[in-house]
Amino acid sequence: MKHERREIETPDGITLRAESWTPADIRCVVVICHGAGEHVGRYADVAADLESIGAWVIGPDHRGQGESGGAPGHIESFDQYGRDLALVMDAYAQERPEAKPGAVPWFVFGHSMGGLIVLNALVADILPADVRGVLLSAPLLRLALQPPMLKVWLGKFAAFVAPGMTLPSGLDPADISRDKDQVARYAEDPRRTEVVSARWFQRMNEARARVMDGVSGLKVPLYWYVGTGDKICDHTASLEAFTTLPAPEDHDQTLQSFEGYYHELHNEPPELRKPVIDALRSWIAARID
Repeated sequence: MKHERREIETPDGITLRAESWTPADIRCVVVICHGAGEHVGRYADVAADLESIGAWVIGPDHRGQGESGGAPGHIESFDQYGRDLALVMDAYAQERPEAKPGAVPWFVFGHSMGGLIVLNALVADILPADVRGVLLSAPLLRLALQPPMLKVWLGKFAAFVAPGMTLPSGLDPADISRDKDQVARYAEDPRRTEVVSARWFQRMNEARARVMDGVSGLKVPLYWYVGTGDKICDHTASLEAFTTLPAPEDHDQTLQSFEGYYHELHNEPPELRKPVIDALRSWIAARID
């Protein structure tokens, strides 16, 4: 598998860092939409796991995250994340016409904030219509621990008077996984972004509300999964959202709960991680041919 890095310029002048993992024989494309405070490079193991099914794995660091440009932890609109993702998809499709949508099936994988970005982009019709399927890992539809009301009020106020003001995200690395090695690597990762802006917090809440209101109209095939031990995103919000889908069995839409799993299900200890990766790989493989 060949690993490459590149830069992609957005129309508003932001440089996005993107990465790709290319198998010898491309049979499908999986676009990674990573979570808040992390970066696409953390999905190298997932890319390696998908090599056996011929997945060309690609994805950017979101603006304001990882090695991409933009104010750290800041966004003016969650739609912008979606437009950036669509731009990256188009850039890679042009790079390899033999693997463009229509030539091979394209899938989008969104974890945590990335899941919210993908769902918001689907509701807003930002992503290409020919996406073959969407995989959602512990999407951010509600925080597991609600911030104090005073902090919420101050955040709303700051979003109008000082939208770029940042505060520590407050994420405890120990909450991502029960694998101590994964937690240590995450905690020491210099590419992480550890702040969010007042505007980001406001737009995140607006995107959550938009998705909860509009998810029932989605017809795209979905493999949606959560861990019931998630201490970062409230997994019950996913259950509530999925129940609004009118006929999931008619649209190839599935929800799976992994009992006791922490937030990064793909980074749990090896014996727990395996069934998650097996499920991802099997779901994609069944929809390639």
